[in-house]
Amino acid sequence: MKGEDIDAYVVEIKELIRLAEYRFDVPQTIETFTDGLPTRLYQKVLELDRPTTYEQWKQVAINRQQDYIHMKARLKAHRGGAPTPRQRGWMPRQMMTDPNAMDTSAGRTRGHIMGSEEMNPNTMPHGGYTPQGGFMQGNQGRGRQRDLREVECYTCHKKGHLSHNCPQHTWNKPSNNQRSWMS
Repeated sequence: MKGEDIDAYVVEIKELIRLAEYRFDVPQTIETFTDGLPTRLYQKVLELDRPTTYEQWKQVAINRQQDYIHMKARLKAHRGGAPTPRQRGWMPRQMMTDPNAMDTSAGRTRGHIMGSEEMNPNTMPHGGYTPQGGFMQGNQGRGRQRDLREVECYTCHKKGHLSHNCPQHTWNKPSNNQRSWMS
């Protein structure tokens, strides 16, 4: 059954049963009819009426569906008309109406970081933006080495080298093979 139209469903099933040349009161016909009913309608009919023949199933299903449509219309009228559609997604149910609230709609915000200016690639030197430092930037061939004279090692707390180059680490100590080769 599509939607709430039980009458169209009954006509369609009747036509299919006639085309298949089935009898109306055999269990397979009743099963075919009940398989197409909405689950809640089927449960109500079975629970309250217990029909046994095709005609009983048809009549009880029509009556229960009409009761359902009547109750649905009554509730709709009682609630004051059409139900309001539920908003879906991440948007809040009611937009803020505070006149002092910040306007964060698209295109209205522009964050500024201290010392940053708008960057126009056409007016920049060397034709574009060159990253300055940052994670994984390294030296990348810019020629300027980091001055390690004032850097303190996290391992030995001496100045002049980084922890991964500390001579106290075993991986930085020369092995026996390297000593004999170097001497």
